[in-house]
Amino acid sequence: MEKSSTYNYNVEPFTEDICGNLAWGNLGNLILRCASLHAGEHGFGYPQMIKLHHAWVLSRLVIEMESLPKTGEDFGIETWVDRLYRQFTDRHFSITRPDGTPYGHATSIWALIDTETRQPADLEQLPNGGFANVLIPERPSPITPMGRIRMKNAELVLTHKAAYSDLDINGHVNSIRYIELLLDYFSAELLREHPVHRIEMAYCLESYCGDTLEVYHDIDSKNADRHLFEIKCGEKVIVKGSVQL
Repeated sequence: MEKSSTYNYNVEPFTEDICGNLAWGNLGNLILRCASLHAGEHGFGYPQMIKLHHAWVLSRLVIEMESLPKTGEDFGIETWVDRLYRQFTDRHFSITRPDGTPYGHATSIWALIDTETRQPADLEQLPNGGFANVLIPERPSPITPMGRIRMKNAELVLTHKAAYSDLDINGHVNSIRYIELLLDYFSAELLREHPVHRIEMAYCLESYCGDTLEVYHDIDSKNADRHLFEIKCGEKVIVKGSVQL
C-alpha cells in the first residue's frame, strides 16, 4: 500500500461560495475527511484508535490556496504524514487539478488523546510501532507553518451562540465551523474583490452547545492583509486564527 493517498472529488452544486468556488468550509471538511480515510486505511483511524481508548484531536490547521476549484471541476486531495514527535504528528495535503498541478496545500498537527484520562498519548509507544512505517520524512510540508497571533488592539466583532448545527459527533463545535465564523467577519463584496489566500487555525479548547462564542479581530501590524482573530468563551480562548487576503 502506498504511504500517501489521493482522494478525488468534484465541485458539485450547493458546495460553492458566492463566487462559484468550492466554499472554504466544504474544503476544510474534505481535508479532514481525507485525513480520516488515510488513517483508517493504514490502521490508525478512528475505529482502530477508539478500541485502544484513544481519539485524534486537531491542534493546528493551515490551508493556503492560490485558487479554488470552481463549479463542476474535478480535483484531488493527496495526504501523507511526514513525522511524529512524542505527542504530536504532522499531516500534510496537496489539493490538485486532474493534471497534477496544485490549487494549493494544507498542513496540520494532530494529537492522540487517551479518552479515559484525557491526557495526550505517546505516539512513539503505540502497539506494533504505531504508524511509523507510513511516515514519509523526505516530504515535509509544502507551505510554511502557522505564524504567531499577536493581538494588540482586539475588537469584539461577532457573537455566536453555539447550537445544534455547529456540533460534531463528539458534541463539540466542529473544527471547520470556527473557520466559517472567522470568514463571517468579512463582507461578501470584499471577498469578491480580495479572495482569501491563507487560513491559519490553532485549536486551544473545546466549546459546546449553548456556549456564547465571542470573535475578536485585529490587523497584523506587519501585514495589513493578515487579519488576526481569537474566539473566546468567557475568559477562555477557544481558537486563535488568521485569515490572509
